[in-house]
Amino acid sequence: MLGQIRIEFIFSVIVFTVIIFFIITQTNTLFSSLLVDSKSDALKTKASNVIQILVEDKGDPPDWDTIAQSNPNGVKRVGLAYNDSTSKTYPYNLSKTKIMNLSYNCSGSDPYKNILWNFNLNAYKIRIFNSTHQILFCGLQTSEPGAVMETRYVFIDGGYGKLILELW
Repeated sequence: MLGQIRIEFIFSVIVFTVIIFFIITQTNTLFSSLLVDSKSDALKTKASNVIQILVEDKGDPPDWDTIAQSNPNGVKRVGLAYNDSTSKTYPYNLSKTKIMNLSYNCSGSDPYKNILWNFNLNAYKIRIFNSTHQILFCGLQTSEPGAVMETRYVFIDGGYGKLILELW
């Protein structure tokens, strides 16, 4: 009987191989989904931080909208919140002037022409709507939805509006 293999041994080797294969594929699936979740969480955090700065901050310098055309490098941080002559900031109340100046200075990957460069956004789309129509589109020209989308409801010159930021 030397050299003969019993059918029970062959069956047990096949079952053992199937179990090991199943464990390996499930482990790979688990770790790949954790990696995707980690990237998604990082994008959500970045989107939340960027949109918060846009709607709650007046920017640095506070009058960045007046110097952006002539000196984009002088803009350290873009903020769309309205600020009055006493430098009081009104969060979630966006300045239409700043929105319009952002629309002139947010295109391209050239840091000298894109004042949003300081946010270090790879692929993004920013849209701002007033109560009737879209007043700003900045970023990727695609109909594909972003991996992460953040929305804030705001006031724009006394009317309601919405700011949407999508990141990939």
